[in-house]
Formats: sequence, structure tokens, C-alpha cells
Amino acid sequence: MKLFNVFFGLSFFFIVALAPLWIRAQENLVSAKKLKTIKLINLNGRESGINLDKSVVIVFLSPECPLCKNYLPGLVNLRNSNKSINFYGVISGTSYSLKEINKLKNEYGINFDLLIDRDKGLSKYLGATTTPEVFLINKMGAITYSGLIDNWSSSLGQKRLVITEKYLEEAIKDLSNGKQIFKKTIPVGCLINDI
Repeated sequence: MKLFNVFFGLSFFFIVALAPLWIRAQENLVSAKKLKTIKLINLNGRESGINLDKSVVIVFLSPECPLCKNYLPGLVNLRNSNKSINFYGVISGTSYSLKEINKLKNEYGINFDLLIDRDKGLSKYLGATTTPEVFLINKMGAITYSGLIDNWSSSLGQKRLVITEKYLEEAIKDLSNGKQIFKKTIPVGCLINDI
């Protein structure tokens, strides 16, 4: 009976002690099944989606956001040096036509899929509020990083002369090296509008 009480006490302790960690881990999980139900439109006007057969970077963009435009060449280069990860650019809302988004793709040589999230199902699901805002999700559905691309823009209208933290690039390196760390930064940029 004494052994049972000790076992029960230890089990209860571990459940109470580990419950907050388990809950936090659940908050950082994405369901591949849920992602498939979110309606996204590709640049051909057809329904498309995000596939978690390998790790993905999702970056929320706006064709009008100057910060997004400034980051696009770097995102293209990051995509070129990380072929084992799928990159997706997502434009939320109904403000931009396929023609405008195709123009952005051609102008900046974007080499990853651009998808339209008309009803903002994906931005709501991930909790995205800003452009540019990135999410790095491993193939198991864990969000390993979300927030800023780097620390170049410290606040709206304020930019550093020298980038000292390359958050997304470092998170991709960590993921490639098998480190499963969750990190979050607060994105700076244009708000995802309600239209």
C-alpha cells in the first residue's frame, strides 16, 4: 500500500508539473488535416493548399507593404539555399487581384508559391496579424518559429543599419540540425486588413 501511495504521489506530481509544458506544446501544433480544409487560391485561380509532407515556411505578405517588398529578395535567396523546405507566400483578404499578385511575383522573381487566403482562414488559424510575418512548421506540424524574418525593422518606420539577428534563417538551421526549439518574436509591419 505504501508503494502504491508513493507511485500515485509521484504520478500526480509529474502530471501537475508537466501539464503546462504539454499545453504549451499543443498550442504550437498545426494539424495537416486542418490545413487541407483551409481554402486557398493559387495564381491560376484554382483551389490549392499547404502540404506538410516536409517542413514549410509560411510568410504572410501584402503587395502594398513596403517592408514585404524589401524582404522579398532575401526570402527568394533563403528559398534558394533551403530546397528541402517548402516556402509559401500568403496574401490574406480580398483586396488584391490575381493580376496584382502575379505582377508582384514577376517583379521580384518570387520562386515560391503565392496563395490567396480570401476568407483569412489560414491567418486566423495560425494567429497571423502582420505582413510580413513568418511561420516555420516542421513536417510533424510543430511551429518551431514564428514572427519576424530578422531584426532589421525594430518598429514601424525604424530600421537598423546592421541586421544582428536573422531569426528565420537561424530557425531553419536549427531545424536542419535536428534542434526542436520553439521561438517566437513579435512581428513588425503592416496589419493584415479586414477586407
